[in-house]
Amino acid sequence: MWRIVRLVLVALWLVAASAAWWGAPREAGTGEAFADVREHRVVAYQLGTEWQDDSPDRWFAVPTLETGDQDRIFAWRTSDGRTHWADISDTPDLKLELSPDRSANVLYLSTLINGIGLLFTLVFVGVLWVGPTPVTGTRWYWWWLFALVPFGLGLLYWTFHEVPWTRPDIPESRDTGWRGLGTAIVVSVLVSVILYGLTSLFGEAAFPDLLTP
Repeated sequence: MWRIVRLVLVALWLVAASAAWWGAPREAGTGEAFADVREHRVVAYQLGTEWQDDSPDRWFAVPTLETGDQDRIFAWRTSDGRTHWADISDTPDLKLELSPDRSANVLYLSTLINGIGLLFTLVFVGVLWVGPTPVTGTRWYWWWLFALVPFGLGLLYWTFHEVPWTRPDIPESRDTGWRGLGTAIVVSVLVSVILYGLTSLFGEAAFPDLLTP
């Protein structure tokens, strides 16, 4: 049973990761924005002041575009499902070329990503706090890895390292909550630094900046 659940979790993680990477907003120039609008490649657009990531679960960043008095960011989605954005502070005339019927949520994959994240949370919390006593680490050890390590990497590690329902003898020495907290903080920082470096080296097309935790 656990083997099947494990495979399903991994498959869903891959779906969420692919959707987050594909649909992540990528910064583009105003020239590309004008070209896509005039060539009718824009299937949806939003105007706002800044990107916000209030996602508490740290699975995959699904930012929202906040609106304000002066909308300086133009975000748009093309027919291939990609989302782009540009700072149009110096080109307000772009707004005159926009069709009102195209105004819609550009991050259409956010529902799928958030839904998978919620499912992961329910499965993990259910198994961790209601299921058998963890063998390799305490409940608090796994909780910190789940809560703080970005992109669900802590859950993947738990999926392959822990063995629920096998009911082996619980060892006297297990990884503690303090060790889990420290490990989660270190891994989270490392992931952020690595992604920042990859974005700097290869650009946003390969590693979108808004995906960095």
